[in-house]
Amino acid sequence: MLVESLLRRRAEFGITRVGCITRLDRIGIPVVQVVRPLSLSNAVSQGKGLTPVQAAASALMEELEVWAGENLPRERIRTFSAKAHGPEIERLYGGSLADGAAQDWAMRPMAWIKGWDLFTARVLPVPLSLVDTVYTLPSPHPEIFPRTTTGLGAGATMEQAIIHAALEILERDAVAAAHGMPHFFNRQQVDPDTVRAGAAGAVLDRIRQAGMLTGIWRVPARHGLPAYWCHVMEPGDGSELAPLPAAGFGCDGTHDGALARALLEACQARLSAISGAREDITRRAYPASYDRGHLASWRQHLRNPDRALRFELDASPRDLSCEDLVEALKCAGARAALVVPLHEDAETGICIVRVVAPPLRPAA
Repeated sequence: MLVESLLRRRAEFGITRVGCITRLDRIGIPVVQVVRPLSLSNAVSQGKGLTPVQAAASALMEELEVWAGENLPRERIRTFSAKAHGPEIERLYGGSLADGAAQDWAMRPMAWIKGWDLFTARVLPVPLSLVDTVYTLPSPHPEIFPRTTTGLGAGATMEQAIIHAALEILERDAVAAAHGMPHFFNRQQVDPDTVRAGAAGAVLDRIRQAGMLTGIWRVPARHGLPAYWCHVMEPGDGSELAPLPAAGFGCDGTHDGALARALLEACQARLSAISGAREDITRRAYPASYDRGHLASWRQHLRNPDRALRFELDASPRDLSCEDLVEALKCAGARAALVVPLHEDAETGICIVRVVAPPLRPAA
């Protein structure tokens, strides 16, 4: 079994603790945390699922993705400038620059690694700062591109890993666009009472049984795949474990799959705040006092939206393929879909990749 194998070999990856935090909250959705103290980013990762084993597998894979991004062989890395590789590369990455990047960024030497472009079936150079997960200070990379974990993916096959990574890119691109949509939270809200079956219905039932409020919004996306934004929030009696709404996002080939992902992620985000173990959840997430009037207003909005959409049932659900994801990335505006293999484990068969799809950007 995958989880048993990874637990037995956890010392190879620097993992010192795998702990279940499910019972810190009353919802009961399984959430597991994995601790890797010498990580070059967050030392704590978490995973979720409908069962404890699924949650453990999710957390371990999350941590392995980051571990793989820290341990790229040096012989795969080359240093040169974008301009030295020609105008095509300069144009390809010119729309992915971080805010404040120097105007002469293309002249500056930086580290690169090869990636396989799914659009053109060519090998192209990819800036290492868009691939690795070395998030130390000072950064090993010039401040040219934003640093993010978006596009990391793991799976039992290379195709599964690519699909996982591409779905995350598409989800975050859609959410980034939603931030700029006028009246998004009024116009795209979905009535939770119309979610009655499937994995999403099962998760929602557990949230309801715990007495929690749920907000669901459909995220319109250029790529056409279902995407959802969810909030899970306590009803508010002044003694909440976590007063603020917990947010989750999901994108998948079906509405049920996308909504289930978003609901599970919201439950995980809530438990992460309650546990307080992730070092990127800082004191700002725990203010000394809350705007109770604003929180009450938001709870009222979740209970009684101005208007609500019906949840869309999947007419003919099907599994996504790499070809489906390539088309979706093109529709979203990507000019390439560069796959960089990070790690392949001989014992478990796990493949870990990073997919880079310029100029798509993650949500702010």
